[in-house]
Amino acid sequence: MKSGKIYSFTDVILAMALTLGGFMIFSGLQAPLQHELNPLFDANQYEKAYGYFTGKADDYLVNYPFSVRILVPWLAVQLPFGDITNNFKAINLLFSLAWVPLWFLVSDKVGFDRIKMWIGWFWITFHWVGVLKGNLSDPISVDVPIYFFQLLLFYCLIGRKWGWLILITPLMTIQKESLLPLLLVLIIYPGIPLWRRHDKKAPIALLAAFLISLVTLKITGHYFPPANTGKNGAVNLFYNTLGLLGHPDLFLRWICAITLAYGGFLWASIRNRHFRPNPLPQHQQWLIPLVGTYAFFSLFAGGDFTRIAFLGSPFIMLLLLSKLELTTKQWGILLAISIPAMRVLGGIPDGGADFEAWKTWYPAYAPWKWLALYCVYTAAVIIVSWKWLKNTLPRQR
Repeated sequence: MKSGKIYSFTDVILAMALTLGGFMIFSGLQAPLQHELNPLFDANQYEKAYGYFTGKADDYLVNYPFSVRILVPWLAVQLPFGDITNNFKAINLLFSLAWVPLWFLVSDKVGFDRIKMWIGWFWITFHWVGVLKGNLSDPISVDVPIYFFQLLLFYCLIGRKWGWLILITPLMTIQKESLLPLLLVLIIYPGIPLWRRHDKKAPIALLAAFLISLVTLKITGHYFPPANTGKNGAVNLFYNTLGLLGHPDLFLRWICAITLAYGGFLWASIRNRHFRPNPLPQHQQWLIPLVGTYAFFSLFAGGDFTRIAFLGSPFIMLLLLSKLELTTKQWGILLAISIPAMRVLGGIPDGGADFEAWKTWYPAYAPWKWLALYCVYTAAVIIVSWKWLKNTLPRQR
């Protein structure tokens, strides 16, 4: 059983120091991709936003949804490091460190022991599409702050910090518009059941945050209109759904992609599923809709399944780890089958200069020979999880 704090200030400082060290090492080993050689990379859109905020461009020629993600490009312009890549890397480093204390704080709130806290931090930080490596390969990105904002959102939910939620909603919205559907889902569940149980503060706060987020997006879209008029989240979702229906093999690629994102944690948690826990722990009533939304995003929000699935990793790892109560030997087995998916060694290919090599790292785009390897890995992880990773310890909460 947990008694008192099971992490210390030293844990947080050590994790931040290791994150900084990892950033420096990967900075030397992982070369930034040449995004200008391939118009498909998001960095081309963020570069246009950056150019507009520096005053070098008179017109805001940024496509939706990148056009409303103004927070990070604007912050990058305020920094003095001389060029766009270094300014974005500085923002990424700042938020790479900022999410760490929140991770340990929130992990404590949901009842994790020290082992789970460190495993979650290690996975999110050093996975190849996680906080460090993927964002050093493609540094002109707005993704790193999302780890901080997601944990801050979750802390507000489980701590019932409704005033804080209202205050941070505009910032979270202009960082990434995905906050809006997250709030909508939370209004439906657990918002409606909470209302029916006469807990009216939570659903009212969620509705207020949703309306503030919607108004923020409308105002941002008015002052920073997209270059590709007629596009919005619903239109993009429609075309992505048509693409999936026309290519059934994408569902197989998605299964491999989410396995590559979460390794044995995913399948061991499914192995130890409890469809109707009674009563449902308070933190899980918030995590389940958040994780479900990111599972939906990973399949329908765009073709890059692995990266999009991992953008929800603070929520997803909190839920997956909360379902596991394993022995030391079982944790060893779980890490042994999962660490290959992290791809700590080796550099991500330059997708600008060699797009074909870059695609081999991503199940969504990989040629069939590579997809077969990902299928074999996925099958092996599933088999090991079912055979050896059944919970053997009593649940802490």
